[in-house]
Amino acid sequence: MRWAWRVDRLPSAVREDTFPTHDYQSIAVEFDNGQDITYYWSAELPVGTAYRCPIPTWTARETHVVIRSGSEGLGEWFGEERDVHRDYLDFIGGPPPARIVRVWLIALSLLQGREGECRYSGIEFVTKEGVTPVQ
Repeated sequence: MRWAWRVDRLPSAVREDTFPTHDYQSIAVEFDNGQDITYYWSAELPVGTAYRCPIPTWTARETHVVIRSGSEGLGEWFGEERDVHRDYLDFIGGPPPARIVRVWLIALSLLQGREGECRYSGIEFVTKEGVTPVQ
């Protein structure tokens, strides 16, 4: 999957991997087995950090992956590309799902009460069969 995004403001000033600080903005991929991976820009966690959602009702189904971190680059557009199949195997494990059923954008700022701001563009899947834009 690839996309472009511009994060102007992060909804958290601290690491987001605890329940009280779990405010973030992300793009998520949901699979037909109910699991999802959500890619986001962290305030403090290192790039490559992956963890299960700290919200109890989401822990069993959602995995967060940090792909950018810190304040450097805020306000600039970046192109991203992720091998979603590889990420599933690396971060969730088990037999891979048959298909992706949804892509969704998540913005959560309820816990700390801060504001975040983010824009996305050009979301698409690239496979050996070609490019499929996400509408």
